[in-house]
Amino acid sequence: MEIEGRRVLITGANRGLGRALALAFLGAGAREVLAGFRQPESLKDLREAAQDARLTPVRLDITSEDDVRAAADLGRVDILINNAGICTFGSVLRAEMAELHQELDVNYFGALRMARAIAPKMTAQGDGLIVNVASILAKVSLPAMGNYCALKAALLSLSQALRGELGKYGVRVITVMPGTIDTDMSRDFSGPKMSSQQAALEIVEAIRVEGIETPIGDAAREVLAGLASDPLAIEKSFAA
Repeated sequence: MEIEGRRVLITGANRGLGRALALAFLGAGAREVLAGFRQPESLKDLREAAQDARLTPVRLDITSEDDVRAAADLGRVDILINNAGICTFGSVLRAEMAELHQELDVNYFGALRMARAIAPKMTAQGDGLIVNVASILAKVSLPAMGNYCALKAALLSLSQALRGELGKYGVRVITVMPGTIDTDMSRDFSGPKMSSQQAALEIVEAIRVEGIETPIGDAAREVLAGLASDPLAIEKSFAA
């Protein structure tokens, strides 16, 4: 889908990849970028960076049915970016169940809430694109963030389900799978990271070509290649 002239809604747009995506869509000629956020003060930096009247802040906690419904009532959305997410670090065997449930509510049910709210609008207009931001960890699990990985894998499956339901109405669903991005979430990771700006530009290009499951970044592409040739070796390397 071409970006120019489109109305885009991004969840979790206040920082990191979401912030970079908002700026990238403005740069690609979007008609309006609806930037979802939970805290009003968190959008100040983005608004100063954008300096663009096409950026519209939208209060949007994706665990709130009221917020999601209000966002859906803002009018036509051509592209929905399900970007918001959190991570519970630690073993799935020892992490607090309450934290795991919260991660489930944001990373999986949050994306599903948004799709359920926006998809009817898209089917009525006969066109639209839902983009679920997963991770290359949807393909191979890192035990130190096992719940996060499992939920990103679930997001891949959700995308397939949505594609099956919505395709006949002209609504497409794709998943992008970034490698490690240099954000607050990965601040303690010492391995290679790509900038949020680089990731955002690659995601914009994936949207243009509508690849259904697109790795984002060289590291993600290397992991997929390794999984194709020796999946057990890749799994063991991540476990280590």
